[in-house]
Order: sequence, then C-alpha cells, then structure tokens
Amino acid sequence: MPAAHGETHRDATAGLRERVQELDPWYHTLDLGEGVLTQGMFDLRPYVDRYGLPEVSGKRVLDVGTFDGFWAFELERRGATVTSLDLDRIQELDWPPRLRPAHDGSRGETFRLAREALGSSVERIGCSIYDATPERLGGPFDLVFCGSVLIHLRDPMLALERMAGLCAGRLILAEEYSRRLAPFAFVRGAEFRGDSPWSTWWIPTAATWLRMVHTAGFEDVRRHSSFNLRFRDQRGGVPHVVVHARGGAG
Repeated sequence: MPAAHGETHRDATAGLRERVQELDPWYHTLDLGEGVLTQGMFDLRPYVDRYGLPEVSGKRVLDVGTFDGFWAFELERRGATVTSLDLDRIQELDWPPRLRPAHDGSRGETFRLAREALGSSVERIGCSIYDATPERLGGPFDLVFCGSVLIHLRDPMLALERMAGLCAGRLILAEEYSRRLAPFAFVRGAEFRGDSPWSTWWIPTAATWLRMVHTAGFEDVRRHSSFNLRFRDQRGGVPHVVVHARGGAG
C-alpha cells in the first residue's frame, strides 16, 4: 500500500472514530469496521442466536424502533431488504408526563453515521409504530422484528395491532419480562413502571406477552427463548423473553 494511500486510510478511520465519540452515548454496540466500535449501553452481539432469526435472504423486513440500527444492519447482512422505523424528534417519544424532557432535538444521527460507515442500504422512516400502516410503508413485510421497544410505550397493544397489520410472515418480539410476578404463573399481569427513570411504562410477565401477541391478531404464538441481557452500567442484567408468531397481513 503506498504511503499516501495508507495515511488517507488512517485519517478516515481516525475521523470516523472521532465522529463516533462525538455522538456518545450510543444505545447499541456496533462494529463499524477498521477497529471502530461504538460503546453501546447494550452489546447484543453475544445474544443474536437467542432470537431465532429465520432465513431472510431476499425477504422484506421491518425493524421496529431501530435506534442505532443493530438489528436492521444484522438482518441486512443476512440478505434482507430492511426498512427501519423510529422517531425523528425527542418530543415524539412516548415518555411518561413527569419524565418528559423540556428540550427537543433530532434523533437518528447515530443510525445515519453507522449506515454510512457500513455502506448500508437500510431505509429509515421517521414514523411511530402507532401510525405505521401497509399503505405508508409500501406494503406488508415477510418479517417484523421488534426488540425491547414495547415496554417504553404507553399503548403496547396498539403497537402490536399495527405490527399484526404489517406482518405477512413472521413476528419476532423480544421484551423484558417481570421476575417479580413470574411466580404467579396463573396471573396475566404486568408491573406498572410509569415513574421509572428509564421511561418504562409496563413490565408484563412472559405469559402475558404471549397472550398480548395473540390478542393483537397473531397466530401460532410461542415462547422461543428466555435469557438475561447484560446492561453495561448495571450488575445482573435484564430478563428477556423472545416470542415468535405468525401474521396474516396481505
């Protein structure tokens, strides 16, 4: 490699690393290549196998609540044509009233930087899942993926209904579940967490998540796996359940 070309390459890598640092904090840990790694609150890479991703090559996939884009880029890497959904402004987030920030600002900068660095073609659409329809998103999807999103929504049932209307194939839903209520297996319930500093509304039991998905209109609802998702700044981690189901849209 000629010296000038090598210096240009090193300069580009240093520039990318500097831009990544300017956008801290990141939600997802992303490998952007050339040794550049975002320091996300959650590193999902060790858990990918727990989600049971199907064959998606040539499939149309929707990633709900994409944030920095970990799942969108992973599904694209596996051959899917991916549309990612998220909100464009801070004030559009479904915050509990007492926790809603006074300031506003744009969202999606981390996603756009990662998309550029990875040379990705994922399309990000600024839209709430509450407002997502096949007409708005160009038709139904072969796979709808939603990871760790619904606990942050005031109306998770409405979100699930919208996903059912968009899903012509499979749903993969991964969400935190309640350890406290787990001993009461016969109770379909949820902890109310509207005063949580993490802007979390509800923590249902694993059984309740399954019932909610079925109630929203999905079929063949089943529990695929459960695992403990490590959180960078906390000991122990967050218990997650992965639910698979079949949609009938389209």
